[in-house]
Amino acid sequence: MKKIVFTAILAAAGCAHAAPPSEAAVRELMEATNARSSMTASMQNMSKALPQVLRLRAEAVVRNNPKLNEEQRKAELANVERRMPAITAALQKDLNDPKLVDELYNQVVPMYARHFSAEDVKALTAFYRSPAGKKALQVMPQLMADSAQVAQKLTQERAKRIIEQTK
Repeated sequence: MKKIVFTAILAAAGCAHAAPPSEAAVRELMEATNARSSMTASMQNMSKALPQVLRLRAEAVVRNNPKLNEEQRKAELANVERRMPAITAALQKDLNDPKLVDELYNQVVPMYARHFSAEDVKALTAFYRSPAGKKALQVMPQLMADSAQVAQKLTQERAKRIIEQTK
């Protein structure tokens, strides 16, 4: 029994000091997971969504500014509307710049090295190159979108119930 416990302690100590993966190994894993195309798609989606988010935020700031009277508020809202096309165009150009994805990609590599050992990266790369891993990569975006819809529905139902209960 003592030998088993000692072996387990040594194994755990070995895991704690596992060698970090090389940059090349992390890049190979990222290539296997199509990370660059995922990052590009994320930036494109952000490019489409961000202008609306910025517009709503700017309008909320104007509407909630207690220092503005109604006339000033209307003028500021008109200013937001006037500037929004230029802001949108500049944001979309910047977010669709391939150099942004390169920067992101290069900054993500060390993150993998902080969270995964060399053995982890090797195993993950093998998995994502396997048929099951390829299928996971193909199915996961839809699975995540479906899960988000279910989560939204569940939280809305709970919020509605809580609102009713607290009347």
